[in-house]
Amino acid sequence: MRAGTAVSLVLLGLMMLFVGAVCAAQFQSSASAFASSGEPIRSAVGTFVFEQGSSIGLEIGRRGPCPCLCDPLLVTGMRVLDEQDNPIFVTEQEDSAGLPAPYEAWIGRWNLVDQLGKTALEGFYSVVVETTIGEFRACIEVVAVGAADRMGRVSSEASVCGIGLSVYRLVDETVHDQTVALREGEKLMIALQGNPTTGFEWELESEPAGGLLQQIDGPAYSSSSSLIGAGGTFYFRYAAVVAGQGELTFVYRRSWETVPPEKIVSMVVLVR
Repeated sequence: MRAGTAVSLVLLGLMMLFVGAVCAAQFQSSASAFASSGEPIRSAVGTFVFEQGSSIGLEIGRRGPCPCLCDPLLVTGMRVLDEQDNPIFVTEQEDSAGLPAPYEAWIGRWNLVDQLGKTALEGFYSVVVETTIGEFRACIEVVAVGAADRMGRVSSEASVCGIGLSVYRLVDETVHDQTVALREGEKLMIALQGNPTTGFEWELESEPAGGLLQQIDGPAYSSSSSLIGAGGTFYFRYAAVVAGQGELTFVYRRSWETVPPEKIVSMVVLVR
């Protein structure tokens, strides 16, 4: 960032505490963001609690008009560090992840496993998203299945110049006819495979009443290839707003057809 440029610093959360490489001491919601003239930014957010066996989705977003850091923003890599700052999972430029990529087109994913596919042990981890302006970091606590229900809400947000990292509970078609449990304030991303070149698209059929969930704007589709006719992934995003439960249903169909949908994915969302 050029000298003299005003740095926009937005802190949203209950505490102001910088998240370093080790998150083990963080048991309360916190968020922080730092930038200095001419230096790469460091933005940190956490703690987010996920049970073993679940998946995390990540996005870089920009809010409103650009006050600073207005050059094109690219995501160049993602890595996951354990409590000793050792990398256990790395997505680099030279692999098949399509990096570097414009931030609007990038969605990161960590299935809570290491590079060999082994389930991450219980403990604290830092997910670091590397970009052309600096790094965005989220503190993740991995707990045993069922343990998250006994913990309080621990999530927050931070941004620099309106640019920040969002962390989602990521689910796909495999949650059909299952219950997805969230806590108030958590975010949910549904990723459904499809191919719009065939005329089929995933559409929202019904969602819980009573303001249980609030839709979050974002890219609705990402192609898996630049080849003509290639399929990809449809995305739906929500924030858990109030406690309760209700059914969330998506259908895969051609909009002009009156026959039953080709596929249905339905889940019960439980917000505590």
